[in-house]
Amino acid sequence: MFPSRLIVPIVALSAVGVLLAGCGGSSSDSDGSTTTAAAGEPAAGAPTDAEITALTAKLAGGGASFPDAFYQAVNSDFNKIAGKELVTYAKSGSSDGRKQLGQQTLTFAGSDSVAKDDETFAGGEIFYFPTVAAPITVSYNLSGDTKLQLSPDTLAGIFEAKVTTWNAPEIAADNPGVELPSTPIVVVHRSDGSGTTNNFTKYLKAAAPDTWTLDSGDTVNWPASTQGAEKNSGVAQVIKQTSGAVGYVDLADAAKAGLTFASIKNSSGSPIAPSAQSVQAALDSAEINPDLTYNPLNAPSADAYPITAPTWILTYQKYSDAALVASLQTYLKFVLTTGQGDASSLGYVGVPSSLQEKALAQVDQIAVG
Repeated sequence: MFPSRLIVPIVALSAVGVLLAGCGGSSSDSDGSTTTAAAGEPAAGAPTDAEITALTAKLAGGGASFPDAFYQAVNSDFNKIAGKELVTYAKSGSSDGRKQLGQQTLTFAGSDSVAKDDETFAGGEIFYFPTVAAPITVSYNLSGDTKLQLSPDTLAGIFEAKVTTWNAPEIAADNPGVELPSTPIVVVHRSDGSGTTNNFTKYLKAAAPDTWTLDSGDTVNWPASTQGAEKNSGVAQVIKQTSGAVGYVDLADAAKAGLTFASIKNSSGSPIAPSAQSVQAALDSAEINPDLTYNPLNAPSADAYPITAPTWILTYQKYSDAALVASLQTYLKFVLTTGQGDASSLGYVGVPSSLQEKALAQVDQIAVG
C-alpha cells in the first residue's frame, strides 16, 4: 500500500515559501505567465468525475523519486474521485522506472532523464509527458545560520572531493565576509540510478567544463571518500544527520527534512535561490523538442535558477488492453490539468500552458494495438 498523500510539514513549508510565491494552483500561459482557473471551474481538458469513476483498469507507476511527492498527491486526489485505488506509484529511481517499463512490469514510468540509446522497451515506442519541474537544491548541514552562495566551479570542486573543508579558499571567495567553519565536507550522493544525479552532473558538466571531470549520467564514479544513499529522501536524511554534509536534493525532500540550501551562481554570474520565479525563468528559456523533452539546466536567463530539472511520465505508444488505455489517458489528462494544482504547495512548478497543450494532444495518440 502506498501513502495516499505526502504532506510537507508546516515547519518545512517555511523552507519552500520562496517557491510558493506567485505559483499557487496554476498553469502558465503561452508567454510564460501564470494563470489560475476560477474557483470551482474545471481546468481546460480535464476529465470529468463521471469519466474517472467509470474507469476499471488499474495503473502501476514507478521510478523517479524527484516527483514522488507530486505524484502521491495527484494519485490521492484521482483515486478519491474514482472511489478505488486505480493508480499507484512507487519511487525507485529513474533508471529502475525505465527498466521496469521496458520489461512491461509497470504501466508507466517516472523519469527525470531521457532513455539512453541502448535501453530497450519490450512494448514498443514510448511517449514522454512533461508533468512538473523543480529545483535541485544544494543542501548542507552547518551549525549556526550560515547562508552560502556557490559558483559552478566551486560546486564541482566540492563534489569531486577536491574542496574538502567549508573554509576552503574557493568557498571563501564565493562568500566574502561570511565566517566559515573549518568543518570537513562530507559529500552525499545518490547510490541508485537517478535522474536527479543525471541532471545535477549534466549541469556541472555544462557550467563548469574545466573543473568537472566525472562526466554525467544516472550514475557516476564518485570519489571513494563520498557517501551514497538511496533516493532523494535518503540523501536528505544523511545530510540532516551528518555535520558538514552537502548533497543534491529535490526541493520537496529538502524542505521535508528541514535542510538549508545554497544560492547558486547562474550562467550570468548572479547567485540565485530556488523560487517559483527563478524556476519559471529557466523553463521559459528552454527549447522544447518534438518529443516534448527539454533541458532547462544552466539556462541563459539572468533570472533563472541554474539547476532546474524537468521530469516526465513515460508510457508506451500502444497497449493491448482498451480499458487500460482509457484509464491511462484519463489519468494523464488529470495530471496535466487538475493535478497541476498540487504542484506549488509541494515545491514544484507546473508546465507552461503551451507545453501542456502539446502534452494533452499527445495523450490522444496513445492507442490500442
